[in-house]
Amino acid sequence: MMLNSNPGPGADSVNLPAVVPPHRAEVLSVTPAHFESSASLDPITLLRALRRRWALAFGTGLLGAAVIATLTFYLVPPAKYMARAMLHVNSVKPRILLQTGEVQSDYGSYQRTQLALLESRLVLSAALKQASVAKLPILTKMSDPIEWLEGQLQVDFAPGSEILRISMTGEKPEIPMLLVNAVTQAYMDEIVDVEMKQSRQRYDLLKSTWNRYQESLREKRKQLKRLTELAGSDDKTTLASIHQHELDRLGRAEDELSRIQSELRSLRVEAEVLEEQATLNETMVTPAMIEDAISRDRSIELYKEKEGLAQRAIDRVYRIARNKNDPAIKKHRDDLEAARAGLAAQHRKLYPIVARQLQDAGRESSGSKTTLLQHRISILSKLEGAMEDDVKRLNGRTRSITQNSVDLFSIQEEIANADEVARTIGKEVEALTVELQAPPRIRLLEKAELPHTKDEIRQIKMAGMAGCGAFALTLLGISLWETRARRIDSAADVIQCLGMNLFGTLPILPRRSRILGSGDAEHRRWGSMLIESVDAARTALLHVSRTESVRVVMVASALGGEGKTSLSSHLATSLARAGRRTLLVDGDLRRPSAHELFDQPCVPGFCEVLRGEIDIVGAVQPTVISGLSLLTAGFSDSDSIQALASLDLRAMFDQLKEHYDFLVIDSSPVLPVADALLIGQHVDAVIFSVMRDVSRIPTVHAAYERLSRLGIRMLGAIVTGEQTDHYGSSYPSVSRTDKR
Repeated sequence: MMLNSNPGPGADSVNLPAVVPPHRAEVLSVTPAHFESSASLDPITLLRALRRRWALAFGTGLLGAAVIATLTFYLVPPAKYMARAMLHVNSVKPRILLQTGEVQSDYGSYQRTQLALLESRLVLSAALKQASVAKLPILTKMSDPIEWLEGQLQVDFAPGSEILRISMTGEKPEIPMLLVNAVTQAYMDEIVDVEMKQSRQRYDLLKSTWNRYQESLREKRKQLKRLTELAGSDDKTTLASIHQHELDRLGRAEDELSRIQSELRSLRVEAEVLEEQATLNETMVTPAMIEDAISRDRSIELYKEKEGLAQRAIDRVYRIARNKNDPAIKKHRDDLEAARAGLAAQHRKLYPIVARQLQDAGRESSGSKTTLLQHRISILSKLEGAMEDDVKRLNGRTRSITQNSVDLFSIQEEIANADEVARTIGKEVEALTVELQAPPRIRLLEKAELPHTKDEIRQIKMAGMAGCGAFALTLLGISLWETRARRIDSAADVIQCLGMNLFGTLPILPRRSRILGSGDAEHRRWGSMLIESVDAARTALLHVSRTESVRVVMVASALGGEGKTSLSSHLATSLARAGRRTLLVDGDLRRPSAHELFDQPCVPGFCEVLRGEIDIVGAVQPTVISGLSLLTAGFSDSDSIQALASLDLRAMFDQLKEHYDFLVIDSSPVLPVADALLIGQHVDAVIFSVMRDVSRIPTVHAAYERLSRLGIRMLGAIVTGEQTDHYGSSYPSVSRTDKR
C-alpha cells in the first residue's frame, strides 16, 4: 500500500515528494553555530520571494496597476491640440571636400547646446516680436510672456536620431502652431543664420590676414635678397667661412701694421741720435772700437803669428829637453820676448793712427746713414698709412658681415615663421572657400501645421507609466514582505543559514500527478520516486540505528503545516517495507491526523493509555501494511496532556521496544505547545521536518534551540519540497506495480 496523502501548506498531512537518490540522504554534518540571524537583500533573494507569492503578487499588482492607471488617465489634465515642427541637426558639420580647422564638439554636447539656445531668452524674445504672434490675446495678458512660453514649449531630440522636435500644446489649434513656427523661425534667424554669418566673417578675417602675411613676406624677401648681396651668401656655413676669412685678413693686417709701426719708431729714434751726433760734430770712438781695428791690422797679425810660433817651439823643446837651461830653450825664449816687444811697439804706434782714422770714417758715415734712415722712415711712413687704411677697411668689412649676418638670420627666421603661419591660414582659406558652399548643419524639415485632433497620447503614456510603476512597486513590496519572513528556499538554507545536519531531501509531488490518480502511468512514476526518496532517508536512519542503537525516533517541526505527519507516516511505512517491525505513534494529541491516513478509528489511542484506561500494547492497531502498526492519538483532554509530564514515557517506549524494532513518533509542533519537548526527552533521536517555501528560518532555529537545550539528540532535518531537477529525476525508477 502507498499512502495517498494530500499535502499542502497549512496541514501536517502534506503530499510527499518525489525521488531523491539515496546518496543525497546521507547526513551532512554542519554545526548549528552557522545560523545567520539576518537576511541579505539581493535580486536573487527578492525573485525567490516573488516566486513563492507570485499569484498574490501578480493579482494584486495587476489590480493596483489598473486602478492607478485609470486614476492617472482621468487626473492628468485633458488632452490639448499639439503643433510640432522638426529640424534636422547633423551629427557632424556637412562638408563638400576639405576639412576645416573649426572645433567640432561631440554630438551629445552639441545637442544639449542647441536645446539650451532654443529655450534661451534671445530666441524666445525674437519669436514674440514677430508680427504673427505679437498681438495674440493670450500673450498680451501675460506679465512675463517669455517665461510662460518657456514653460509651454517642449524641445527634445527624437531618441537615437538627429531630429530636433519643437512642440507645444494648447486649447486652440492655431495658437500652438503660430508660436511653434515663430520660435522655429527665431531660432533659425538668431542662431543658425548667425552661426553661418560667423563662418563667413571668419573666412573674411582669415582672407585679410593671409593677404597681410603675403605682403609682409614680400617685403621680408626683398630685405633678405639685399642682405644676401651684402653678406655674399645666405647660407650660414658660407657666411661663417667668409667672416672667418675676413677676420684672418684683419688679423694679419693688424700684425703687419704693428710691425711697421714698431720698426718706424726704432728708425726715428736712431735718426734722432744721429742728428744729435751731427749737431755736436763729434763721433764717439771707443777704445773697444780702436782695439778692434788694431787687431785686424796685418802687422799686428804677423807679430802675433811670430809670438805663437815661438811659444809652440818652447813647448816642444820642454817636452824633449832634460834640462830647463838648455840653450835651445833659451834661444826660443829670446825669440818669444822679441816677438812680444815688437807687438807692443807696433800697438803703440798704431793706436793714435787708428783712432784718427775711425773719427774721420765716423763723420763720413754719419751723414750717409742719416740720409738712409730718413729715406727708410719715409717709405715705412707711407706703408704705415696704407696698412692703416687696409685695417680700417677690413675692420669695417668684418663689422658689416657680422651685422648683415645677424640681420639676415633674423629675416630668415621671420620669413620661416611667417611662411608657416601663412601656409596654415592659406589652407584654411582654401578649405573655407569650398566648404562655405556646403549645406547648413541645421535645416528645417517641416513647419508646424494646424492640428486637427487633440493629443491623447500623453494621457495614455502617463497612465501606462503610472500603471507600470504601481505594478512594479506592488511586486517589490510583496517580495520585500515575503523576504522578511525568511522562508527556507532550498536544502542549502538548512546547512548555510541554520547550520543543521541535512538528513534527506524530498521533492514534492506535482499537482497533476495527484489529480490523475493511481491508475495513471505518471502517477505511478511519481509514486515510485516517492518510495525511493523515503527509502533514501530510511537507509540513513538504519545506518545510525546499527551504529548508535537508535530505535525510538520522533519527527518534529517548528509549526504546523510543515509535512511532519506525512514524513513520519512514510518513514514508518518504509521501515516496515524494509522488514523492520515498526510502530507509528501519533503523538500530536491536540490535532491528530495519522488515523485518517490509514483509515483507522482514533479511539482508543495514546491519550487513553496516558489516562490509564487501556494498556499500551492493547491500544496498538494493525494496518494493511505488513510489519506496520499504529498507535493513534485517541481522545485528547487536559488529563492526558498533563500525564505527558507526569508519567514515565521512557518505560512505555521500552515496553513497546520489546515488540517492535522501531518506534516512529509524530509529535506536536515544537513552538506552539510543550508536548514535543516532553516526549522528546524520552526518545533516542529527533528528525526535524522542514517544508520548502513554508518553514521559516527563525522559527526552525528557535525550535531547534529548544530541543537542543533539553539535551535531545538531533539527527538532522529532512527538507520536503526540493526541486527534482536538481537530483537527476530523469533517472529511470521501477514501481512494484510495473509489469514487464
